[in-house]
Amino acid sequence: MLKEITSDIFEIQKVENSKQFFNTEIDYDDYRKQQNELTKKWNTLEKSEQEQYKDIKKYFKRNLPDHKDDELNRARHYSLLKNEVNKRLTEQIQIQLLSINQIHIEQSLLELVENLENDQNIKNLYKIRKLNLGSSKNAGLQNCEAMRLKNCLRQGRELYLSGKVGSLMVKPLNFFYSLTAYAYATTILNNPLRYSIDHLPGSHGIIYQRSDLKIQFGGDVPHGTFSELSCSFPTFQYKDKSIQIIQNNIKTNLEYFNHKISTSIGTLLSMIPEIREYYSLVTEKNSRTHPLLISTKSEPRNIYFEFQIGDGSHMPDKSSIEKSFEGFTISEMYGKTVVKVPTTDAYKISASIYTDSKGMFWYIENPFYPIVLSEFCIHFLLINAFSNIMRYAPDQWGDILYNNVDSKISLITRKYISSLENKIIFLVLRNISEYYPYIA
Repeated sequence: MLKEITSDIFEIQKVENSKQFFNTEIDYDDYRKQQNELTKKWNTLEKSEQEQYKDIKKYFKRNLPDHKDDELNRARHYSLLKNEVNKRLTEQIQIQLLSINQIHIEQSLLELVENLENDQNIKNLYKIRKLNLGSSKNAGLQNCEAMRLKNCLRQGRELYLSGKVGSLMVKPLNFFYSLTAYAYATTILNNPLRYSIDHLPGSHGIIYQRSDLKIQFGGDVPHGTFSELSCSFPTFQYKDKSIQIIQNNIKTNLEYFNHKISTSIGTLLSMIPEIREYYSLVTEKNSRTHPLLISTKSEPRNIYFEFQIGDGSHMPDKSSIEKSFEGFTISEMYGKTVVKVPTTDAYKISASIYTDSKGMFWYIENPFYPIVLSEFCIHFLLINAFSNIMRYAPDQWGDILYNNVDSKISLITRKYISSLENKIIFLVLRNISEYYPYIA
């Protein structure tokens, strides 16, 4: 059974009659505009005219398109998502690159993550990371909610520290619940639809299959923390000293609930840049991670980003590239895949691009297309799976840790957990704070 940890199996299915979270057919902004105009007109009507309708609701019903409440609510969801993305594409979230000295990496990161735990700081971060808040006096996060988020952040840090100093036997559970606490904060600070922890469902939003060590998520899984987290990245931001790209990720939010995805642990491990060589060594397969260089180039009447993908030896799967960069010029050069993307169209890419602790980009062959998951989400799925093995099969977990099964399984498991331990705080700061730390 444990050998299935390294198996590379995944399946994507369309979900029939899935519960739709968004309605893209109704123009909610236009509907609200009409409603506001009718409200003004209602206030100018004579009392006798108002009595003909009895109340303003019936006046609305007579003069507005006939939409059900559920349809309007889902149209409102799409409006919030779309308007937030448009703001980010035009104004961009102001995140600062922060160089971390190699001598004091751990201390510096922990100081930064602890500095997040302040009510006013959290309220400021809410305004930095969410741009479509409006201009009213009460726009932003309420004091009581900031206090609750502060406790989530504190719990996440304490659980991380407990896992860091604790035995490997229990690390997965500590790290999973650390990521869960941080996922709540990530959702509130990034998801355009969420502004209170009360709105977040209590389930994990993942189904773990003990029989074959697979993880299920998507439209047929009860709504939970993971679905909220996966929809908390309506844009991806790729940033270094010379480039900044904002990727429009609305498609993932729309498609997430239309697809059922089942994946093995091995498939997820193949998407982690930090264990690339170990994955290839253990499985004798190529990792789905590829070094990526992004540079700005120009030609007459055109400025574009050039994506150089690959290490000169192994190139990414062609079909994956075509999905990630649909409609753009793709070629090959010196054993690498080269994609030209005009700077004005960079938001249109649908790529999985992760950034390691040194700030280097990695292109990830995405097995879950059209769902594009953030790096945070991939780690959430993986550590959830390992924590489930730990809890529900402690005998097998002990066999892995103490090298009583295939030594390659022990190696890849230990290596992944140690890489996550070194990456968690980078992920948290990059997705919650105003800083984008990297090791100098």
